[in-house]
Amino acid sequence: MKRTQLQTTVLIGLLFSFSFCQMEKQVPESDSQKNLILGLVAGQVAESSKDFALNGVWNSFTGNGTTLDTLTTFSAKFGLKGVQLDDSSAFGGYSSCYIIIEFNNSEGSFITQNPENNGGCFAGDTNKGKYNKVFFFKNTAKENSYWLCTVAFGKTYAEAKAQTDTTTKTNPGSSGCGASAFSRYDRKL
Repeated sequence: MKRTQLQTTVLIGLLFSFSFCQMEKQVPESDSQKNLILGLVAGQVAESSKDFALNGVWNSFTGNGTTLDTLTTFSAKFGLKGVQLDDSSAFGGYSSCYIIIEFNNSEGSFITQNPENNGGCFAGDTNKGKYNKVFFFKNTAKENSYWLCTVAFGKTYAEAKAQTDTTTKTNPGSSGCGASAFSRYDRKL
């Protein structure tokens, strides 16, 4: 008797599970493919939000200047150290190099470190192993362009991290970055 009750209970359970499977909404294959693509795109967007906003190769200028002499490459990903390399024709090679320690795209800032052994790749670097803080924002007058200003150089990590934005962004092409213009970075296409 107990065995029959158990078999009946299992049979009823299977019938209910089959009936629920039949009640599920079947998605047409085209909708299923669209949902898959949307999921993949959403995953790529979430992954790319971990990338530094300035990743890539940039032509750099002082303020509104038009004379190009430096190509800057940024490469960083959230949670990992990155690199900033300045390749200047005026110096015949790398004029500076920094380790990107961290960045905050929403704040528009990043902290770099001069490499400990060789410094920032420029002669006479007395700040080997020290930290710097840079603020950046989009250039609204030009597509694929940013303004950058180093507000702290040669500091301890804690000092660089605590440094607030002291720039004035009203006329970055000629002033606002301490006593001088911001640096302008135009994406190299």
